[in-house]
Amino acid sequence: MRDAQVNELEVRSKKLKAAVRILLTFYFLLFTFSAERFGYPPEEFSARRDRLVTALRTQRPDGGTVILFGASTATPGVRFRQDHDFYYLTGSEALNAVLVMDVPSGDAHIFMPKLSATQVQFNGGNWLDESGAAKKYGFASVQPLPALAEFLMKRRGDAASSTMWMRLSDSDVIDQSRGEIRSGIVRRRANPFAQYPTADGALVGALRAEFASSDFRDVSPHIDRLRLIKSGREIEILRYNGRISAEAMVRAIRAAAPGKFEYELEAEATAWMVKHGLQAAAYPAIVGSGPMGNQWHYQDNGRQMKAGELVVMDYGGSLDYLTVDITRTWPVSGRFTDQQRKAYDAVLATQKAIIAAVKPGVARIVIRRIAEDTMRQQGFDPRYANSGHYVGLSVHDVGDSNVPLAEGMVLAIEPIIDLPDQQLHVRIEDTVLVTATGAEILSAAVPKEVNELLALLKR
Repeated sequence: MRDAQVNELEVRSKKLKAAVRILLTFYFLLFTFSAERFGYPPEEFSARRDRLVTALRTQRPDGGTVILFGASTATPGVRFRQDHDFYYLTGSEALNAVLVMDVPSGDAHIFMPKLSATQVQFNGGNWLDESGAAKKYGFASVQPLPALAEFLMKRRGDAASSTMWMRLSDSDVIDQSRGEIRSGIVRRRANPFAQYPTADGALVGALRAEFASSDFRDVSPHIDRLRLIKSGREIEILRYNGRISAEAMVRAIRAAAPGKFEYELEAEATAWMVKHGLQAAAYPAIVGSGPMGNQWHYQDNGRQMKAGELVVMDYGGSLDYLTVDITRTWPVSGRFTDQQRKAYDAVLATQKAIIAAVKPGVARIVIRRIAEDTMRQQGFDPRYANSGHYVGLSVHDVGDSNVPLAEGMVLAIEPIIDLPDQQLHVRIEDTVLVTATGAEILSAAVPKEVNELLALLKR
């Protein structure tokens, strides 16, 4: 009798273990191999527009009119990406679209070109072709683009429309901040034959000529403040992107070995990101081995890696217009030299100190000092003990770096040691969300502790 009970218990135990294995497999497949794109409900963009006009009403008693232009042309050879500010407020990827908002009422109107049958056949239609689009997407009207001029002219004599809110600052793109775009314009204009205006400059100039009595104001700082704090939906997307981009980096680390080419690591990471729904890279992959590690934005990725060298890989994905930024540094042959290990430990200690200090209310300058003090304690020059940059629609995102941290901000924390004469460059970077109590590392799925990092290489 007792033997029968023992046998029955053993059978039940085996069945329970089998059930647990099946359940674990299910969750592993669900959370590791899902390939999901999230997108945004129309209410996300309506809420952003409401917050913007509320902010503008406090600035000007008469309110005024907001005018924002979408991209007029697509960049050849890559997946189309809409102008960031326009997309942030509309959710539309239509070419040549224009957003007009009446600040006092909050009414938003969008103007789009009427497309030919051939254009629709090749590239798809826009909201003009969609019945009930205005109500569906939360606009007062969706109108043909030729109606824009008359619409604005009717407002010219209205005192409540005397202020025109436009982007008077430079735009930003996926891998360049407004400041970096501005620097590029300055470099371009060093050429005496390259003095042509920017697209934004030309648009503002045309409207100034037509509405000379209007008071033109820069809407960019107000949009930037909105973009700085991520919504619940944005955080959901960033968490997924952070995990997938980190897993992509893990696959690149596992693929590293003496004799392999840098582009092989890029291929491993890119395949994983595409497989899991990411629409683009947040920036061209940086895979710099040996001396190329000291070239911070190296992108050729064509060098063959050698034993004894470090490789610095900086790469992240873009999902639903939100980017992440990750960097890891590791020894190609799976073992640090003494000097490499000393530098690595210093950068890791500095990054941990920065992340530990991240919480709402803390000023960025305070974090910078913590970073510099930690780097000095580790015996290295604190010149590049960076306290981080904002991340969002752009990997170097908009926002005032002088304001204290607040819940919902997202930063990339990336202290660096760069010693070109020693072919030594160590960078450890994670994308971090500021929470109510501290920091959440969105890219935590890629190891940075030395024993965990080297264990990946041994595999």
